[in-house]
Amino acid sequence: MRKLLALGVLAAVAAFGAAPAQAGGALETYDITGAVPTPIAGHVEARMTEQLWDARCIPVQYSLNDTLDPIPNPFGAPVISLAQAGAALQKSFDSWNDIPTSFIDLQITATTSNPGTRRFDMVNELTFRTAPTFGAIASSPSVSLIQDALLSPGIDIDGDGDSDVSASIALCADVDGDGDIEFPAGIYRAGTILDNDVQFGSAFYRFTVLDAHADLATASVDLETVAVHEFGHSHGLSHVLNNQKSDTDGRGATMYPFIDTGDPVSELTQRALDSDDIAFSSFYYPEGTAASGPAALQAGDVAFDAVYSTIEGTVTHGVTGLPVAGASVEAFDNGSLTVAAFSGTTRLSLAPTGGLFVISADWNVVDGRYVIPVPRGHYTVGIQAVNNADEPVGPTRVNFTTQIGSIFGQNDFEEEFYQRGQEGAIEKEIGKAGPVPAMVPHARSSKNIDFVTNVTARLADFGSQDFIGFTLPTPGLYYAVRFPQASVAAALDGNLLQAALFRTTLLDSSEVPLWSEAALVSGVVNPDGTATLDLANPIVSRAPFVSQENDFAPLFFDNPRQLSAALQEAIALGQVDDLWLVLRAPFEPFPGPSQRAPAIGLDGVPGGVNDVPIAGNSYTSANGGASFSLDPRFNFMFAMLFSPAP
Repeated sequence: MRKLLALGVLAAVAAFGAAPAQAGGALETYDITGAVPTPIAGHVEARMTEQLWDARCIPVQYSLNDTLDPIPNPFGAPVISLAQAGAALQKSFDSWNDIPTSFIDLQITATTSNPGTRRFDMVNELTFRTAPTFGAIASSPSVSLIQDALLSPGIDIDGDGDSDVSASIALCADVDGDGDIEFPAGIYRAGTILDNDVQFGSAFYRFTVLDAHADLATASVDLETVAVHEFGHSHGLSHVLNNQKSDTDGRGATMYPFIDTGDPVSELTQRALDSDDIAFSSFYYPEGTAASGPAALQAGDVAFDAVYSTIEGTVTHGVTGLPVAGASVEAFDNGSLTVAAFSGTTRLSLAPTGGLFVISADWNVVDGRYVIPVPRGHYTVGIQAVNNADEPVGPTRVNFTTQIGSIFGQNDFEEEFYQRGQEGAIEKEIGKAGPVPAMVPHARSSKNIDFVTNVTARLADFGSQDFIGFTLPTPGLYYAVRFPQASVAAALDGNLLQAALFRTTLLDSSEVPLWSEAALVSGVVNPDGTATLDLANPIVSRAPFVSQENDFAPLFFDNPRQLSAALQEAIALGQVDDLWLVLRAPFEPFPGPSQRAPAIGLDGVPGGVNDVPIAGNSYTSANGGASFSLDPRFNFMFAMLFSPAP
């Protein structure tokens, strides 16, 4: 029923970027200005920076490749014409152009008749001609400067024998009428985009331009949805983790890197920009920041500073004490995810041959700084890891900073919230959150929101996720995982039980994974192999329980010190048998086009990644909890989360 298609590649073809960078929601390139030596002899420092358009090239002028009409379609009707495609692409540009606090302006101004695939030619090309090996829906590769540069009149940047710089213009334009864009002479910073092409994978997907939810084929994909996402990359925005707005809103940000083509509601609503998309387009192209030119206020514009403030701080690893590169720092307004940024200023060591190298965490990661542009208000701020398990998005899908953090294993921490005055590696209640005001630009109250990741340990018996289950559950089905009494007692020795973790997902991205109940209970395994759980007297229970899509959802416990002490005493007195984490599926009708319940993560492939043996602790009950039966095929991906007692 569901087909998740990967979106946008964050390629920088000729260059990678000025320091210090704000990883934020930006694609990155590198900056070698000054040729600063590194600890490796002969190498120079390549510091990450944002990959953005210079204001002198606004509006950004694109040419539509007119050599394919109608657009090739490998799956049969419907077929779209080039005119229909062009209209959808300009409409997608206008989604970004219409942001009142951003001066980005992207326009289709010409056509090009390139019979081959995209290339670096100072033509910003929109093309449906893709290489045979091209497998994504679309991508938006850019070529950018890798050092601050003086572009002098007559310079041939792309090597085609034609000058790409002119002294006769103040804004980028096709001066000589040959179809490519010339830049005004002047100084440009590292990271300046010179050429951006957007290629759509028509050889692999059928593009549609339907406004109604009419095309349910998973091989079909809405062109406008894809294009809005790619054009975010075109002006410098990276992928984000935001795939679930709140406990009642399953929508994700436009810059989330997947489209659910089996869920038309999700697919088409990704056309509309999320608050995260709007914030970062505005942050990098802020209206009202110049007296003249694109950034000057014009009719319909709103000054960035009239709407936005910033939340700023750092992320430090609680175990190593080093700054963290690639943590996702997230600002919530009344439980709704508003904007998220990535932490860290990073650098690589560039060899004369062009190779990029890491040296050590304390050299490559300069700091753990982040900046979140948020509409003025009061927020709860939390962090989560951009980890190699792709929960919900992996580091290779974001930018260089997240990848550098991943190389050094920095994203091995659990979700937590900011607690003013109580931040530290060891906290008594990691699920507790405090308000963070962001009312005035650069106000003291929104600065120094500094995180220290918690020292934690999981008690769990599972490896990597191999399957999801179950796609056709009995309504109200119970999933339960046993944690032997002795294991819990050992884990509680000097530690606090902070949370339960449930690996969950769902089949329809427009929905939220809503469960009837999540609970911590006691129970026993009977002589016949079945289990009896004390569901009537749960130790902790939340009903209903909203989990997360393609991620571990925490059920944070209130007052972990009191809970842990009570459990230790009950275990010592023999009043508690084994402990169990329980998740109950909802009852019909299930929402969404697939009409399927949310699912849990299953580990069950011998010899797979992070393989562990089947522990024999995973049970289900389809009879309302009267009895539980062992599922010998899988390890259900539930865990207990502990931290050292302060």
